[in-house]
Amino acid sequence: MPDQSEYYQAILDNLTGGFLSVDLSGTIVYVNPTAGRILHFPDVSVLIGREYHQALEKFPEIVKVVGDVLKTHETVHRAEVSIMHGDAPLVIGYSTLQVKNKRGDYLGLGMIFQDLTFVKKKA
Repeated sequence: MPDQSEYYQAILDNLTGGFLSVDLSGTIVYVNPTAGRILHFPDVSVLIGREYHQALEKFPEIVKVVGDVLKTHETVHRAEVSIMHGDAPLVIGYSTLQVKNKRGDYLGLGMIFQDLTFVKKKA
């Protein structure tokens, strides 16, 4: 059986949605492979350890969401944001969560998201 941290890492790596985590200082702590596919980052490891506003500068709408959540510590449930990837518009559905330790101290945020572009075109 894998150790507990390896098991949790595998859960995040295998989510069907994109997942991004940012600590209180604004540093990207984790990005799963699905997030890389949605945002067209073939190697998500290049994002880890970077400031979110620099790493995600191609997506100012996502930068704004992350910044707002870091400031307010508010949780967002089922919101959408339109972003551009090159000349292609994408509709991203997202929710955020507060990352807290067992004592309840706020450590940062998590953002789970999916590309809803094709779903929206069918509607």
